[in-house]
Amino acid sequence: MISVLIIDDHPIVLDGSKLLFQGVEDIHIETESDPTNVLSQMQNTRFDVFLVDVNMNAKNGIVLAAEIKAFQEDAFVILYTGDDIRSYYPLILEKKIDGVLSKTVSRDKVIQTIRSIVQGDLVLPVDFINFINKKMQNNCEALKLTKKETQLMTMLMDGYTNKMIAEKLNVTQRTVERYLTQLFTLLDVTSRVQAIEVVKEKNLI
Repeated sequence: MISVLIIDDHPIVLDGSKLLFQGVEDIHIETESDPTNVLSQMQNTRFDVFLVDVNMNAKNGIVLAAEIKAFQEDAFVILYTGDDIRSYYPLILEKKIDGVLSKTVSRDKVIQTIRSIVQGDLVLPVDFINFINKKMQNNCEALKLTKKETQLMTMLMDGYTNKMIAEKLNVTQRTVERYLTQLFTLLDVTSRVQAIEVVKEKNLI
């Protein structure tokens, strides 16, 4: 039996994700809507796989993934996101997560991915090789921020909150969280403070 913990702070989405596994006899599902409770839950229950939403209010899914890996070395962590999954390919390459799934993929794809990862198979998106090739090319070049990424970093350095950034860009705070998650992934950091340090150190702005 494969034990899976699904973590998502949207109750409706969480219930929908759980329903994907209805009738699947070899997978046992538990859910958690508060990411800050996960580590304490791990002290009482052992899970094989963690299906983690990326953009959560109480704790970023990437930060949580790192905490899960630190707490349980053999845990399998799969990011489950509505974002463009290509933003998280670097985390697979660095072995910080074991896979990434779009919330738009089929039920069969989700189940197949979980089973394969637990069996020790490498499960990668079809365009992952393109990412590797591009990364190899970029290794020969200096890291550069796009206009949008520069704008975000400038606001972070000026002390803008997520709410202030959302108002400035005329987007939702949820969208800002997604932007920042992708930016942090690019910079290989997990917080605003670290992002600012890297940008200053590498003179990216």
